[in-house]
Amino acid sequence: MNPSDIAAKVLQTSKDSLAPAERIEGGLTNESWLVRANDTAIVVRLGSRDTESLQIDRKSEASVLAAVAVAGIGPPVLMCEPDQGVLVTQHLPGSTWSSRDARSSRNVARIAELLRRLHALPVPEGIRQIDLQQIVNDYWNTLLSRGLASNTGNTATRTRARELIAELARDATRRLCHNDVHHLNIIDDGTLRLVDWEYAGAGDPYFDLASVCVYHEYSDDTRRELLLAYLGQDRPSAFSRLQRHCWVFNYIRELWFAVREMA
Repeated sequence: MNPSDIAAKVLQTSKDSLAPAERIEGGLTNESWLVRANDTAIVVRLGSRDTESLQIDRKSEASVLAAVAVAGIGPPVLMCEPDQGVLVTQHLPGSTWSSRDARSSRNVARIAELLRRLHALPVPEGIRQIDLQQIVNDYWNTLLSRGLASNTGNTATRTRARELIAELARDATRRLCHNDVHHLNIIDDGTLRLVDWEYAGAGDPYFDLASVCVYHEYSDDTRRELLLAYLGQDRPSAFSRLQRHCWVFNYIRELWFAVREMA
């Protein structure tokens, strides 16, 4: 599929009126292209990896995108064809963060406020239910089937992950979560918005917070700073919960990278 052909269809114009499509760098599971026509800019995303082994649910993503676009947290959707792996959104104005941006004290508070807004939204019906135990099992089984499980740590590490997940699930609340809050997915024009919602679903908000902490290598002090801004008060038990979720998130990330290498 050609991004310019898709853009022309969405914008109801000829390809000749479009500027050459510009590849957006940084995507690990998709190809994304910025396409401009006069004063309009859109993003065409083409799924380019094995969505099943990477546990991507495109139909759930479409439902999530509709909800977060209305809330002003995600980009407005112009075209979504999950079965074809095609998504077209408006290009959000603003700049993409760097890892340094994500570590500044001011922005730590802004991320906390953004996630608090997201987690307060009603959970759309029919979206993916985030089951961390199932995610670990599915990734592990995929690697076992390819003879690559030795690349993801020993059985004791897997057992620890499963025990922690079971422990955290006992008192978890389910909220609408992004689950991949990386600086490359944060757009800032004075207001923060998130892109790349393919791992979103109904899950534990602490796992969302953990993604921020792990991706940006937050120190314990910065993790406490994030929690304080998110909760509005200091809760030692909340910090302990976040620390455990950070360990689980990091383990799942390692599994994901191992699966991606063979996809």
